[in-house]
Amino acid sequence: MSDFFAPARAPESTPETLLAELMALPKEEQIRLIASDRYANPSLIELLTERSHAKRYKSTDDMLHLANLAVLAAAACTREAAGSDGRLSDLRGRAWGNFGNSLRICGRLPESEEAFATARRHLDAGTSDPPLRARLLEQQASLRMIQNRYPKAIEAAEEAADIYRELGQMHNFASSLVQKAIACQYAGEAEDAVAVLNRAIPLIDPEKNPHLLLAACHNLVLSYLALERPEQALSLYFETRDLYKEFEDDLILLRVGWQEGQLLRDLGHLRAAEATLLQARKGFMERNLAHEVAMVSLDLAWVYVKLGFVDKLKDTVTEAVPIFTALRVGREALAALLQLQHAAGQEQQALELIRVLNSRLAPLANRTTNR
Repeated sequence: MSDFFAPARAPESTPETLLAELMALPKEEQIRLIASDRYANPSLIELLTERSHAKRYKSTDDMLHLANLAVLAAAACTREAAGSDGRLSDLRGRAWGNFGNSLRICGRLPESEEAFATARRHLDAGTSDPPLRARLLEQQASLRMIQNRYPKAIEAAEEAADIYRELGQMHNFASSLVQKAIACQYAGEAEDAVAVLNRAIPLIDPEKNPHLLLAACHNLVLSYLALERPEQALSLYFETRDLYKEFEDDLILLRVGWQEGQLLRDLGHLRAAEATLLQARKGFMERNLAHEVAMVSLDLAWVYVKLGFVDKLKDTVTEAVPIFTALRVGREALAALLQLQHAAGQEQQALELIRVLNSRLAPLANRTTNR
């Protein structure tokens, strides 16, 4: 406890002032100066970590740059500045955890794994601060989902949730439950996902984190669709549609349209689903969101298989090939996509290929989740 509460040395200026000074310089100069006594202090390192995480939806380049600055500053920070050896290890562990998460979002998975291993080593030498351990577990769970290691992802999310529950941090507890539910969904355990989400949603404070509530409701709709319960999905969708519109965000509204197309498809309104999904795909293409374009293309392929529109299915697959290649989905997924072209007219085989492709693509969404 004395290690944990040891006072840190006050910086020469406020962290906001120091950050403004740094950001006014070229990036190369920022990297050169960040290890100096003026900038290698805990307050600035924590602010850099926070600002890096906040950039994940806007600029992955800025996110990664700020995360790297935090790691460099933490490496140069001293025991005297941090207050104790344990506090210094905690600081470095947090910076490395955020760096690993940033690398994950950028798709640099082997480097992300190494960064998380470094973060764990620092935290093991730290003060055993429970929230820091829970945060690292959440970040690792997101990486495990991209790696298709769903049992490990579920295990990490559960451990983080247990920590938050014991601390009485119910909002963070709910966040970890949502992450566990998403892992269950990708693992094909939609029933479990529904149960976990129905447990999490009442615990979410919509004013504190409306994005989390939105993510929970969105994934609950998807779970109902996976369970072939479109009526329940539609009912929930209408209940939460106003929540989507409150954000006044074009990207969120595009996702609403995408989900609407999925609902129309599963309710059997195939021509209406086609029109809605085409509009959503166009919007994602205009924003260069390759993952979303690929996912919507698979939804369209499903519609065309059911309608028996062989030529439209072939055209959709042809347009999707370079997108799948850019996403680096692997040879097996690309082979399945090409097989889908030849499976036109063979409904059962085509739908199975679409299911396989969806299972490969869906986890990639975790590169840009709020983790």
